[in-house]
Amino acid sequence: MDGIIFGTCSMAGLLVTALCARRAVGNPRVSTWSIAAAFGVCTLGVVFAVPAVANTAERATDIENIAKLIAHICAILWCAFLQVTMVDLAYRPEYLRSAIFQRGFAAFVYLAIMVPLFLATNAPDVAFTTAYAEDGKVAAYLLIYLSYVLITCGELAFMCGRTARRNWGIRPWSGAGFALSTAAAVLGMAYAVSKGSYILSFTLDSPWSLEVEEVLSPALAGLSILCLFSGLTLPMIGVLHERLRQRKALPTT
Repeated sequence: MDGIIFGTCSMAGLLVTALCARRAVGNPRVSTWSIAAAFGVCTLGVVFAVPAVANTAERATDIENIAKLIAHICAILWCAFLQVTMVDLAYRPEYLRSAIFQRGFAAFVYLAIMVPLFLATNAPDVAFTTAYAEDGKVAAYLLIYLSYVLITCGELAFMCGRTARRNWGIRPWSGAGFALSTAAAVLGMAYAVSKGSYILSFTLDSPWSLEVEEVLSPALAGLSILCLFSGLTLPMIGVLHERLRQRKALPTT
């Protein structure tokens, strides 16, 4: 299941990253470059979430679970870049610099906690998944990571939803795109709740089905990524569509 979901997301990510980078070159601003960086980092993380790639990375580096750490670092940087993107689009320009500092500092703090905890916990017989929730350090690591995802996706859902309302009826492509991005953020929150609730319920000695969680969480993560890729690509398609329409409307001589 993981290989199919994250392999599909990887292919979509490569395409969308290339499109966003091309747009950023032609329209350089904080939001366009942040979107390109977010998709690039996200695609890298998704690639390392593919089981075959993860196994290859472990053999090449001789470090257990290295792919999982890379994927989690990429997820945090992805969320931070998306926050900067939405702040640039949704708030006044004078707020942008402080917003970048705030989001960057929050991401740094989480990584400063997570990476040492990962290194202290990592071992050949340990996997950083809900299947190892009985290990207190693994559970703590995952809950720290999931809390960041939950908080940032909550903010992204709010900002994308507000931007979608502002564009709805005025810029239909952008309105639909940010509505899809809102859905992506909500699905990201659902992913964090799914994994986090299993870990917490396991800690309280009343876990729900691990088999269901191992199917549900990757599906939510994959849907979230695909919705976000689609949502943030639609405004670019809308701009291209409008340019083509204007060219066709020009009188020919």
